[in-house]
Amino acid sequence: MPFKIINAINAGKVPDDISAYNPYITNINFSFFPDTLFFAQMMNMSYALEPKYQFAFLSAAIRPAKRWQKWLKKEKNDKYDVIRNHFQFSDQKTKEALAILSDEQIASITKLYA
Repeated sequence: MPFKIINAINAGKVPDDISAYNPYITNINFSFFPDTLFFAQMMNMSYALEPKYQFAFLSAAIRPAKRWQKWLKKEKNDKYDVIRNHFQFSDQKTKEALAILSDEQIASITKLYA
């Protein structure tokens, strides 16, 4: 539902119901584009504003345009998952372990779970 609000802002339309407006997701979305980055940053600094006022500002300030960006996601790393499950490490410890362990050591641990 938050993406319907983002699409409405991009289209220059005002939806009937803005209760689904999510400032976090909206600001992330608009931070991907050079022409809306400034507005997203302004809303990040004005986090205390009620969502309806944030929506009003963004819908008035952002020019209608087709904006679409694939959201960034973490890459899936099989070595990471194997080491984390094998040693029961936290994310930070797993990253440190991957930097320390050799490829042969990782391969021998991977064989245990294959």
